[in-house]
Amino acid sequence: MPLSAARIHGGHQDWGPGHAAHGPGIGPGHPYRHGVGEHKPVRVLRALGVATLVVASVITLSSCSQPGAAPGAATSSPADDIVDPSVPTATATPTETIASDTPAPVATEVATSAPTSSADSRTAVVPAITTPDATMPAGPIDVAAIVTGVVESGGSCIATLSSGSTTRTATSLGVAAGSYTGCPAVTFKSVPAGTWTVRVRYDSTKAAGSSAVRTVEVR
Repeated sequence: MPLSAARIHGGHQDWGPGHAAHGPGIGPGHPYRHGVGEHKPVRVLRALGVATLVVASVITLSSCSQPGAAPGAATSSPADDIVDPSVPTATATPTETIASDTPAPVATEVATSAPTSSADSRTAVVPAITTPDATMPAGPIDVAAIVTGVVESGGSCIATLSSGSTTRTATSLGVAAGSYTGCPAVTFKSVPAGTWTVRVRYDSTKAAGSSAVRTVEVR
């Protein structure tokens, strides 16, 4: 083909539309239209650039496919949560409590008043001595009393006659007598001369009490 039939365009030969009739032309869709005249290093660099873009696209799509994951955040695999039973785990070291040789002080209550005895539910009475008189001759002495505030029979009337280290007792049973309880007389035989004291105590299930002390001069 004459050289005049070809046109030079952008450093490449453009054979025009009429060139297709004489053989395969280099049209806009021909694969070598823009590759004609390139050297091999240029084609290698172009292929590396395309591969880099493909890898970047794959990484971007992988990060977006995980819902709720922030860009660049590290993800853990299920294998990270598996605990190897052969590896001992850390356990808390028990602490030992050492008892002190000195015992802790114990608070105790201090009584502020003297303790009182339990209350007696019986009626308190005071027997009244009727005999003997304040002066008696040596010999037998009778002791009798009455108990006001209780009327009953069967209570104990305990008479006590004392002088120095000598103490003598005698007992009789109380007898109901109208408005009081009588303690029948008991007899102390052979009382020698001297100063003696007499007391009568009454005890029953209902009442209890002691008389005042009476002093008797025996001559």
